[in-house]
Amino acid sequence: MNKWNTAIALVAIISPAVQAAELISNGGFESGLSSWTRADLIGSDGTFSTQSGTASPVNADPVPAPPAGLSAAMTDAQGPGSHVLYQDFTVPSTLSSAALQFDLFVGNRAGQFASPPTLDFAAIDSGNAVLNQQARVDILQPSADPFSLGGGDVLLNAYQTQPGDPLVSGYNHISQDITGLLSAHLGETLRLRFAETDNIFTFQLGVDNASINLGQSSTVPDSGIGSVTLLTLGGLCWAGRRARQS
Repeated sequence: MNKWNTAIALVAIISPAVQAAELISNGGFESGLSSWTRADLIGSDGTFSTQSGTASPVNADPVPAPPAGLSAAMTDAQGPGSHVLYQDFTVPSTLSSAALQFDLFVGNRAGQFASPPTLDFAAIDSGNAVLNQQARVDILQPSADPFSLGGGDVLLNAYQTQPGDPLVSGYNHISQDITGLLSAHLGETLRLRFAETDNIFTFQLGVDNASINLGQSSTVPDSGIGSVTLLTLGGLCWAGRRARQS
């Protein structure tokens, strides 16, 4: 190896390392629902299940095939309920960028969406049942109740259905930059939550390719190594210059 190649190799060794890291396990659901936790509000019918093919897991309603691989996660039921699928993840101590990404199928078989500030399918207001037909994706504090919408619990709402949205759509790819959020919680554990509530009629929520991908950077230590290496590199460069002149 000549002196210039040696210098380049040294630069490669001491340069800040930048590499991609994935914080979500089994985000494509090819291992079923492993690494994920399901929660269903008491009295709910149905739950999140593994979806494959083009029929929903319970009612066999027409749904799109998983967009990647053979499996996705999907809610389905023959009665009302509130369903959550979540995974906790740990934010590293340093990062340069972070993106939340997922593919979502919305299959609302009712004639409308209703998005009250609760995930309780049996909520009552002034003696009347609260219509609740919605899906949402959030990042939460890990200590939160799985169905909480409290301001201190929900750190980010990344997606929510709203009245007037298309009733059936997807799988649609959704991506959001969450660098600022994760940078404010370095070294902490947070929770990614997919939630669906229905008390009007059948609602399927399909999830695939869930990912929190980040660019992680490490810095050169302040122990004099950088200075010594730079001096060595400078000497090699000078030696190479003199060798060409002789």
